[in-house]
Amino acid sequence: MKNKLKAIVFITILTVLYASFWLSPKKGYSENENRYLAQMPDFSAESLFDGSFTKGFEEYVTDGFPARDGWIALKSRVDLSLGRRDTGGVYVTEDGCLIEMFSELDRERYGRNLEYLRQGKGNLSAFGPVNIMLVPTAAEVWRGKIGNSTPDVSQRELLEEASGLLTVDCLSALEAHGDEYIYYRNDHHWTTLGAYYCYSALMGDKALPYDDFEHEILSRDFLGTTFSKAGIYFEKDEIEGALYGRPTMERNMSGAVTEGIYDRSFLDKKDKYSVFLGGNEALTVIRTGSEGGRLLLVKDSYANAFVQFLIPHYSEIHVVDLRSFGMSLSSYADEAGITESLILYNLQGFSRETSVFRIGG
Repeated sequence: MKNKLKAIVFITILTVLYASFWLSPKKGYSENENRYLAQMPDFSAESLFDGSFTKGFEEYVTDGFPARDGWIALKSRVDLSLGRRDTGGVYVTEDGCLIEMFSELDRERYGRNLEYLRQGKGNLSAFGPVNIMLVPTAAEVWRGKIGNSTPDVSQRELLEEASGLLTVDCLSALEAHGDEYIYYRNDHHWTTLGAYYCYSALMGDKALPYDDFEHEILSRDFLGTTFSKAGIYFEKDEIEGALYGRPTMERNMSGAVTEGIYDRSFLDKKDKYSVFLGGNEALTVIRTGSEGGRLLLVKDSYANAFVQFLIPHYSEIHVVDLRSFGMSLSSYADEAGITESLILYNLQGFSRETSVFRIGG
């Protein structure tokens, strides 16, 4: 009788979960995870036999599971209670930081991307000096917080492999301040302070002191990508702005010009990091009001918090995200009168990026 009761309870739970999944409305986009969710794949005999349907259906069920965020948080809490600090690819440190692990590397892609960098540097050198920065993530700089559960991928070795291309030793610049607030606790990006230290290393004697910028706390309740993966947090993050002058910003050459380089509408949304430049647009042109040349900044989202420190040094900053930029980079540099270029990616993202080939165009 006892076993029969257990079976009934188990079947009832499965039935409720099954019904909840199919009856609950499905979201197309997760604001919490800042990504589009998998949708029901189209069925065909071909997709069934090649495995693409079953893989797509598994992703659809995973993304559409009822109260998914709550289950993720519960799993993380259980992992921590059992002494496992690596949960869902995020390491939870003793002091409450959530660090995205760098556990897999596509070495072939990384090698190809380094070659694209070489090609791009050669092409862009026709328009002035070219600087290249690859920024290590918290998994390397805060490796001491992770202890024995270190990432499988050594970012130090990857940076040494790329050292002939790099202008700045960002690892040394960040490690020198490793006990400071240089990465967010709940997001994979560096903070404004972390970006400043690498700006200072790039500009050398030309770098302005940190206090020469007007600092403003833009948000005190930021929960970013690593929080979304782990579902838990211990202390919310602050997002700080470092203002200089009165720059204007034009996105995607729309003709619409906005004051400043912060899109404060994002402060009321989950994706608060997009307050910097309004997120990842294909092209953003910043007119700084400062004297200087015209900089082409080819980047990923790490540069969004970095660009504020470049305002005093250039009259224009042309910010390009190759993931959605459709023009030839060299042709654009020629048309825009570019006099200097900077290529800036975070190392983990760069190792996986599929659009870097466009840098040679």
